[in-house]
Amino acid sequence: MKYLITALFLGLLCLSQACRTKPSGPPKLKQQLYTFSGESRCDTTSNRGVNVSVSYVLLSDDEPGASTINGQLSDMAVSSVTDWLDSATVAANPGSRSDLNKAAALFAADYQNMLTEMGSLGGCWELKTTADTVFSNENVLTVKMETYAYTGGAHPNSNQSFFTFNRETGQPLNLSDMVSDTVALLGVVEKAFRKQQQLLPQYNLEERGYFLHDGRFFLPANVGLSPKGMIFYYNPYEIAAYAVGPIEVTVPYEQLNGILREGWL
Repeated sequence: MKYLITALFLGLLCLSQACRTKPSGPPKLKQQLYTFSGESRCDTTSNRGVNVSVSYVLLSDDEPGASTINGQLSDMAVSSVTDWLDSATVAANPGSRSDLNKAAALFAADYQNMLTEMGSLGGCWELKTTADTVFSNENVLTVKMETYAYTGGAHPNSNQSFFTFNRETGQPLNLSDMVSDTVALLGVVEKAFRKQQQLLPQYNLEERGYFLHDGRFFLPANVGLSPKGMIFYYNPYEIAAYAVGPIEVTVPYEQLNGILREGWL
């Protein structure tokens, strides 16, 4: 009887922790592709309408955090469309927050409203998103999402985001989850930034045309892990003018000793 009780206890313990085992090897992926096919899709003859395509990945294995990660990746795919819409418009159409087709239809409706108001928009609007993994090990997964958008105006816009997840729990990791000392990290990244941009330590960044926060260098909104090191990605307008383009700085892991928390690599 004692052994039976012990076996039952261990079984319940396993169930209470979802029988978790740490993932091993790279995740198995399945590619997802959405293309808007509504009546307002771009007509190349009249040069009117919209093109919307979203390509992203989901995890196809049954590791513990997969379903949680997949839910977030799906939400991010939808957000890559709704982020280009007015927040009030999205709020008035809550279904667009979780449905790619509804989000794309809302984007098309926004185009039609603008076309009615302006009479001509000079061509089709386009929104294209691609997402794929850039790094994974048994502990973490980093996904890069790139979006290109043209909604009229002088030039198109682009945006790139990095998302890092704990593979065991599926929860997203923010910067403080990955590093223990953001002050020390700031100095390391600024040094790498200046080296890449060919700026001497004594140069004033603002005088050289860079945008700072209260005169101080800052870390970008998007940070991720890669095989070569930690990626720090500044989107256009984040730290420099559109003409400069995005700035991507990769800091080798050996330069992050004592800064990067243990257990992720």
